[in-house]
This record gives sequence, structure tokens and C-alpha cells, in this order.
Amino acid sequence: DAGQASDVRHNLGRSMGDAASFGVMVGLGETYLPAFALALGMGEATSGLVASLPVVAGGIMQLVSLRAMKFFGDEQRWVVICATIQALSFIPLILAALHGSIALPLLLLIASVYWASGLASGPAWNTWMDSIVPVGVRARYFSRRSRLQQTSTLLALLGSGLLLQAAERDGWVLRGFAALFCCAALARVVSVACLATHRTDHRLAIRSTNRLRQSFSGTVTRSGRRLLVYLVVVQAFV
Repeated sequence: DAGQASDVRHNLGRSMGDAASFGVMVGLGETYLPAFALALGMGEATSGLVASLPVVAGGIMQLVSLRAMKFFGDEQRWVVICATIQALSFIPLILAALHGSIALPLLLLIASVYWASGLASGPAWNTWMDSIVPVGVRARYFSRRSRLQQTSTLLALLGSGLLLQAAERDGWVLRGFAALFCCAALARVVSVACLATHRTDHRLAIRSTNRLRQSFSGTVTRSGRRLLVYLVVVQAFV
């Protein structure tokens, strides 16, 4: 009916806004975490740890996401909570940039919270989108959404690089990182607002979640095991 069609258009527009703002956050903040470690005077090996170890924490969090969805009631609520935590994780980074120093364990912890909150929302977001994006437009819609997100990331990445280049030349590089992390946090806040204002039919979301749980409760095929092993090996070498 007309009301349902209006909700679909509303949700697709909100999801586009989420994609654009999320892409900006990645280009401004996530990409430059290892560079921030270098700017603080940490070594190259330490910078590599900042880029790699926290991702492991994010991967582990995906294993508990189904239980978390059940505890919080539905996918949308869990995704909004995770996105909010990810936005808040930039605050200690901003303070560290303004202060000019941070202990390595604390930096690793903050980066781990960032990655864990981001990746933990992945399974929930996928099942949630399955319930609100019509089947007939999914391929075309998600291709457009991916292009928008990647374009936003690219533009933010280039803009950040130019800003940091100017900041290094003029001697205010750490304040430049503080500015980037502030903008990244604001971009994620916009993303949270887009996610929170979706109009979700919770009956469809529950059915989608039940299908996901059934797929996790079944046996893993031989090809599935081979794919998992392959992905683990690739990520380990990366």
C-alpha cells in the first residue's frame, strides 16, 4: 500500500545517508589510526600493531552478536548501540591528540573498541537490511549504496591527507589529527541518526533473524569450512 511504499522510500534514503556518513568516518578517522601512532612518536612496528591487532577483537565480537541481538530485542537497536559506541571511541583519541601522548595499551584498547563495535553490528545490519530492502531492488540499490560509500571514503581520505600535509608543514600535526577525529565522530553521529530513524517492521526483522539463527545452527558444509580456512589464512597474512 501507499504507507508501506512511503516507509520503503524513507528507509532507502536513510540508508544512503548512513552509507555516505559512514564512508566519511572511515576516510577521516579509521584509515589514519596507524599514522596517528607514528605522529605520537611510536615506531613503525607499533603502528602495525595498531592497524592489525584491534581487528581481531572486532572479529571475536561478531561471534557474540547473535546473543546480543536477542538480549537487546531487535537488530536496529543493536546496530544503533554499536554505532554510538563507535562514535564515542573517537573522544579519547581527540583528547590524546590534544594532549600529545597516549600509552600504547590504551591506544590499542581504544582501537579495539572501535573495531569491535563496528564489526559486531555486521550480522545484525545484514539481517536488518534483508527485512527492509525489497528483493526486486536489492542488487541495484546496494550497488549504488556501495558506490556512494566508497566515493565518500575516497574524498574524505584525500581531504584528510591534504589537511595533514599542511598541518605537518606548519607544525600543528597533532591538532590536525584532533580535527580529523572530531569530524569523523560527527560523521558517525550523523550515521547513527540515519540508522535510528529507519521505520522498521519488527515482524519482518524477527523472521529474518530466525532464518539467520537457523543457518548458524545447521551443519557446516565442506565447502564452507574450506572458505573459512581460506579467509582466515588471507587475513592472517594481511
